[in-house]
Amino acid sequence: MAGKIKSLAGDTIIYGGFTIVGRFLTFMLTPLYTNFLSVPENGAVKEIFSILAFINILFSFGMESAFFRFYSKDDISQSRKAFTLAFGFIFSLSLTATLLFIFNSNGIVKMFPSLKADPSSIRLVAFIPFLDALTMVPFALLRLQRQARKFAYIRLFMIILAVALNFLFIVILKYGINGVFMAQALSSLAGAVYFLPTIRNYLLFKFDKKLFKEMLLFGLPTLPANFSAIILQVGDRPILKFLTNEANVGIYSVNYSLGIVMMLVVSVFDYAWKPFYLTNFTESDAKKTYARVFTYFTLVCSFIFLISSLFLREIVKFPFIGGKFINPQYWTGLGIVPIILGAYYFNGVYLNFAAGFNIEKKTKYLAYTVGLASVINVILNFLLIPIYGIWGAAWATFVAYFISAVLIFYYQRKVYPINYEWKRIISIISLASLIYFPIYYISPAMGAINGILLKLFGMIVFIMYLIISDFFDKDEKQKLARLFKLK
Repeated sequence: MAGKIKSLAGDTIIYGGFTIVGRFLTFMLTPLYTNFLSVPENGAVKEIFSILAFINILFSFGMESAFFRFYSKDDISQSRKAFTLAFGFIFSLSLTATLLFIFNSNGIVKMFPSLKADPSSIRLVAFIPFLDALTMVPFALLRLQRQARKFAYIRLFMIILAVALNFLFIVILKYGINGVFMAQALSSLAGAVYFLPTIRNYLLFKFDKKLFKEMLLFGLPTLPANFSAIILQVGDRPILKFLTNEANVGIYSVNYSLGIVMMLVVSVFDYAWKPFYLTNFTESDAKKTYARVFTYFTLVCSFIFLISSLFLREIVKFPFIGGKFINPQYWTGLGIVPIILGAYYFNGVYLNFAAGFNIEKKTKYLAYTVGLASVINVILNFLLIPIYGIWGAAWATFVAYFISAVLIFYYQRKVYPINYEWKRIISIISLASLIYFPIYYISPAMGAINGILLKLFGMIVFIMYLIISDFFDKDEKQKLARLFKLK
């Protein structure tokens, strides 16, 4: 078991190192936008990208997930067939939809008057999801082949290019909001061009009807789940715009993005987690390994929650190009960040529990759980936003992710039961809560320096309690000692 977890940790570190750098660079666009775009323009950008997220899911049509399941590391012929069917279907669907999108660009402009864009700009936006669709299956191939380093290099290059172009188009050339979309389109184009040799080498010019049917039957049930997952992630923005205005969308989206560290942890974990459990589920100790992974995941997330939430107000005051790290006009929404951090954690909990359904090929349960959670999310947004504004949207997101985790665990006990280390998990969450809430309410009245010292003391208490208590067993303590060279 230790070897398997070490393997997962190794891939996670590779994905994580480059993904953290890349996501951090992307996150640096948030203060850039807050200082160079208006609040309504920020809201419009988030609204457009939330719509593109839905389009990306539609273009995948579950075939990316099907490729993961029908790829065979021991059968190159089977893998090429699966690659051909997945890529060919995604390409055909995305090309058709993009052409329809382009031909109707005049009507789409009228849907987003705040963009102040012409049809040519909308046509540019249309190419972003199409170009991203071309890289879905090639990126999945890299993950399945355990080429984590290559995967990370390519992703990082695309992100660096997008960030650099944003600075060029927005700060130097003053293209405004259209510069955002130009930068993303060129970055996506670079990724698609890079994968052209891979696509050429793996494509087969024959159609396996039986395999296509199997892949479609596997992937199609994941589509509602994926749509529901996107509703959970970005569905609140359109609702917030509908019930309030784009300025609120801008404030909410900027503060939502301040949960980046927890989002990074969950994203990096998911990159390594899915191929890990799909290639190790036949091992005799697989379930025990998965349980231990969940414990470690919770431990890391609790630490990240404390760091991110306790030091948030100090972070946003850092100087940045054009003013503060986050423009002060967005600070009214800082209170939603701890809520979003908690929501991201429960998203990670869901990912842990979802492993068994992909292993057992019972993906319909994913659609049930996430679908119901997304419906609850939409209902709560409509109920809470008119009363609590952006706070209502944040709590709707938290509750929805929590419900998705609870529901998937309920079904998991029937499909793929795992004995998780609940005593340890509850102790981690309880410890983090006992540290966070007193400091959150006490530190504002203590002054800047004393408040920071109190927060640092809380972090030390969290770490020392885990070390001196019976949380870690003897074997784990020995490994920690070797890791930090205490012996």
